[in-house]
Amino acid sequence: MNKKYLVLPAVLVLAAAVVAAVQLWPTELKRLREQNLCLGMLTEQTAGLLQDGKGGEVLADEFVPNSSGSAAEQADPVFSTICSVSRRNADDEKSKRLQYTLDVSSTDTPDDRPEGATAVGNGLTGWVGPRQSEVQLPDGCQKEMRRPDARYVTVTLKISPVAVTGRDWDYPSLMKDSRTVILEAVENLTRQYDCAA
Repeated sequence: MNKKYLVLPAVLVLAAAVVAAVQLWPTELKRLREQNLCLGMLTEQTAGLLQDGKGGEVLADEFVPNSSGSAAEQADPVFSTICSVSRRNADDEKSKRLQYTLDVSSTDTPDDRPEGATAVGNGLTGWVGPRQSEVQLPDGCQKEMRRPDARYVTVTLKISPVAVTGRDWDYPSLMKDSRTVILEAVENLTRQYDCAA
């Protein structure tokens, strides 16, 4: 048997092994998404910080609006998913109270800082407000997240009126917890996509 005919099958087997190893190799993105809530953005402990004071199990639902089962569904879901964090009612196991939502979007123009909001700090651009917070991921994340045409990738946190009234409109406390939640979301996204500043 001629050995030159064995080279092609050997190369194909080696290439298949490399592809399988790359796909099965644990990445930071896979690890964080498996162990955390909201597509890997929040630990359960941090997710439970923003709440209405009535207790209950922390629940995170990842909702994809207008999912039609098309090819877009195979793309990274981080830009098409809204994460809703709720608390289960103690008296009715089937009902829950929405505490806040968290989503990621690419944009060319970030929202202006509203009245009462403070700069997020920590070397990041964005703000933390009494009912909503918005922080831009560091430059370079657009490319790593396959959104090279976007000027910004923004994480937005919107607090439910249930959480606001449950805290008796204690905005300093809400803003402190909002800052913790949104900073962890930003940190975990930059780790997932290896694009920290």
